Amino acid sequence: MKLLGSKRKRMWIIISLLLILSMLSVVTACSSSSNENEGNENAGEKIELVMGHPFSGQHPISTAILEPFAEALKEESSGRITLTIIPAAAITSAASVYEDVIAGSFDIGWTLQGYTAGRYPLTEVVELPFIVNSATEGSVALWRLLEQSPDLQEEYSEVKVLSFWVTDPGEVMSKKLVQKPEDMSGMRVRFAGPMQEKMLTKLGAVPVGMAAPDMYDNLERGIIDGIAIGSSTIESYRLHEVITHATEGLHMFVSPQVLFLNKDKWDSLSVEDQDLISKLSGEYMAEKAGEVYNHGLDTGFELALDGGVEIYEVPDDVKTQWDSILAPIVEEWTSSNPKYKTAYDLMVQIVDDLR
Repeated sequence: MKLLGSKRKRMWIIISLLLILSMLSVVTACSSSSNENEGNENAGEKIELVMGHPFSGQHPISTAILEPFAEALKEESSGRITLTIIPAAAITSAASVYEDVIAGSFDIGWTLQGYTAGRYPLTEVVELPFIVNSATEGSVALWRLLEQSPDLQEEYSEVKVLSFWVTDPGEVMSKKLVQKPEDMSGMRVRFAGPMQEKMLTKLGAVPVGMAAPDMYDNLERGIIDGIAIGSSTIESYRLHEVITHATEGLHMFVSPQVLFLNKDKWDSLSVEDQDLISKLSGEYMAEKAGEVYNHGLDTGFELALDGGVEIYEVPDDVKTQWDSILAPIVEEWTSSNPKYKTAYDLMVQIVDDLR
């Protein structure tokens, strides 16, 4: 009887062990299934992005580029990715947008590099006189420069650059007739960036730095006599109401702009979401934004003419006078730093390939 009892005891131990192993197997399977489901949920996680910028919500880039970008993100992610755009310096300023994005105050920022002098020195290469002929050419060239230049990549290493673009070529718009370079002498002229400041100084003007939204009031009040900017801004900022003259054909410079994303936010996104954002931005967006500015160039001049603004079409012989004064800036800039010369040579090569 003792032997039988011992056998029964061993049998119950074996059965108990089998039951425990069976239960552990079920728990492990459930845990594995739970982890798989969790991974699937993360891959389909809803993402809410916020963009801040200092420009008007009616700016052509906002309505023709950024709003369609937000719509495309939502549509192609089946509503999973949303982008809220907060314009007009409501949550940031022209001077602080870069730092605000780095700090994570919001996710995406759009700004004009010239508003923060000294932060983007290498980007000035696209602002040099005569380097690009149009907004589309300059926008695509600057994006390709970022792809090919480690030095330019380092300049934006704190953020994820989504796209670059540039404005239409700069002209002089003023409250007095400007034809030849000497007409600029002593004029108080608004600029946006160190390169434009150098140009205006060479021309004998008095450079006055300010953000684009402030141009109208300062012209109207007589604080400045004119502005150096592309004609596309005539419509955006109703400049035809406060200027009487404008040049056409100087093509002195273009102004770069950048769209960037908080780096930590970018790193937190799935590869699929990164690919989607990249597909909708990058060179594709750069070219589209350039087209917006190209169109705005013609629209701006038409609006100015309708508003009674006198347009001076610069003849070739007069253009040569302007060019001869501005030409030394290229040598001065490229000789000031070996990296600048490298960037300039690469930019010239990229532009040549585009033509």
